[in-house]
Amino acid sequence: MQHLKKLLFLSATMVFFLAAKAQQADATGVTLQNIQSLPAFEMMAAPDSTIYSSEQLKKNKPVIMMFFNPDCDHCQRETKELLAYKEELKDIQIVMVSSLSFTSIKDFYKEYNIASMPGVSMGQDINYALRLKFRPTNFPGIYVYDANRKLVKVYAGNVAVPTILDALK
Repeated sequence: MQHLKKLLFLSATMVFFLAAKAQQADATGVTLQNIQSLPAFEMMAAPDSTIYSSEQLKKNKPVIMMFFNPDCDHCQRETKELLAYKEELKDIQIVMVSSLSFTSIKDFYKEYNIASMPGVSMGQDINYALRLKFRPTNFPGIYVYDANRKLVKVYAGNVAVPTILDALK
């Protein structure tokens, strides 16, 4: 009887996880479909809390959307990687966005001297609007768009800058 209970429990658990995984895959597919073209957005920009929008992006230049958490070790490493490739990234617009407090984003902005990279904009996701559009599953969540604003690659977690640059070739 004990073995039967264990077997039933394991079977129910497997069915639950398989159903959850199927729903996650469907949600991811729908999300990716909705962001094949870079969607319009607004964020509260660091360091001065002005509103920065997709309208301010330069035309005919690739865009990297990076969802990050200022306290995330992986996000900190990715930011250091971006800073190490300033020259190679000079023609790519990078939008770093977080849903956390504006104060923590502003502190991150200052600590990592984001101002030293003119192509980087950083800010707070106002009302989680971008997070709901993109639905990143890991941090950093990196979405690479070509010069025509078409999605070319999605990365979940750290990725080397040369890999990102290769995706844009």
